[in-house]
Amino acid sequence: MLQRFFPTGTCTAFLQSLAFLCLVGWWMSACTPREEEITPDSGALLRFEADTVLFDTVFTQVGSITKRLKVYNPNKNAVRISEIKVGGLGSSPFQVFINGMAGPQVENVELRGKDSLLVLVKATINPTTQEQPFLVNDSLLFLTNGNQQKVKLVAYGQNAQYYQRSYTTSPNETWTASKAHVIYDSVTVPAGQTLTIQKGTQVHLHSKAKIKVLGTLRVEGEHEKRVVFQQVRKEEQYRNAPGQWQGLEFVQSGQGEISYAEIKNAVNGAYLKAEGNTVPQVTFQNSFLKNMLQTGVLSVGGNVRLENSIITNCAEYALAGLGGGRYDVVFSTLANYAYDFIRFSPSVVFEERYQVENKIIRQGNYQVNILNSIVWGRHEEELKFGEMTGSSGRTIRNSFLKTQAYRTEFGQNGNQLNVDPQFRDAPKFDFQIIKLSPANAAGVPVPGITLDYENKPRDAQKPDAGAMEVDY
Repeated sequence: MLQRFFPTGTCTAFLQSLAFLCLVGWWMSACTPREEEITPDSGALLRFEADTVLFDTVFTQVGSITKRLKVYNPNKNAVRISEIKVGGLGSSPFQVFINGMAGPQVENVELRGKDSLLVLVKATINPTTQEQPFLVNDSLLFLTNGNQQKVKLVAYGQNAQYYQRSYTTSPNETWTASKAHVIYDSVTVPAGQTLTIQKGTQVHLHSKAKIKVLGTLRVEGEHEKRVVFQQVRKEEQYRNAPGQWQGLEFVQSGQGEISYAEIKNAVNGAYLKAEGNTVPQVTFQNSFLKNMLQTGVLSVGGNVRLENSIITNCAEYALAGLGGGRYDVVFSTLANYAYDFIRFSPSVVFEERYQVENKIIRQGNYQVNILNSIVWGRHEEELKFGEMTGSSGRTIRNSFLKTQAYRTEFGQNGNQLNVDPQFRDAPKFDFQIIKLSPANAAGVPVPGITLDYENKPRDAQKPDAGAMEVDY
């Protein structure tokens, strides 16, 4: 029949071409890479990086938080996931996003052999009448070749008190632990007024937000119920990231009475700024300041007292007293290893003059008293005093100092220079000294201070140097 339409030679060539195309088609079908060949095997199960996607406290008014879940296909062949869905579907507070597809349910997702899939899970928690944190859960279901596998979805929601548009406190305002307190921009405590923050209260601040104190900030934490000042973001990558909010700011006659507080992840933990003869004063007792983009406590002419307190992991200074002021550091640990930063300056600095770009901002005498404390870090020099004139003075006793410049001046009065105090685990912010530490029994009693940072009794005759007594 073909010869009726094609000459003999043409017919032969056509048949050869047709045979070749069939052979190529067969070869291509037979040589499909195994990792792309979809298996119907009911035993081809998926593997997940975690059995639970956990959302830390979600503030209901702030909106949603998105988490990532890696899904692995450990099989040599590809699999077709018939459906990935949230158990509660449209009524669930959770939603999934896969390869640009969104919804409570996504169908027919192919996953190559030995490959992985990224699933984004978003949680949006609606407000309730509850004041204490509440739990919301569901499941993320995967159906593959008739097998259903699941990953738990768990979110902690919490209603909060919100402060925005430069909120100003009322006279004698009190914040309790019944709700989280979320600050969008700033909260100001006017002169002559007091803001009291009770034990266990959680304060969360957005980027560039701060608490500005012209009156009095009274923080009444307890050992087991500390008041925490921190960032809003709760995802893992933000947990210890510095610079996420501005800090506590004390200006003019601002006063701070801060007990059992944790202040973390700010630009400056606390900033004091004197104006003329008006000097702010702040006392920290049993408090922990860490992960600061600049300074733990930055004082320009202010008065600061640290007692049973710890400052660590600051990019510039743990404590900087510039332009004068008074500084009492008693039974405290200033151990600024700053593992996350490249730091060039000593950790603890005092200067009579504070100037910016050759302009003197403030100048005054300083009085520094360091007793039973530890000034330590990664650098050979962690202490610096600027030129001392007039009535400035400095006294350091029974303390551990990392210094080369002041070995002659402070190599007495019970001080130990460049002797490792031997913390239990400084990289993990554990500044408990070990039993064999040279700081054990290196201090002297101080009237009125009978407990350490963790409320352990201080030895009445030979207390330890630093914020924590040896843990027997």
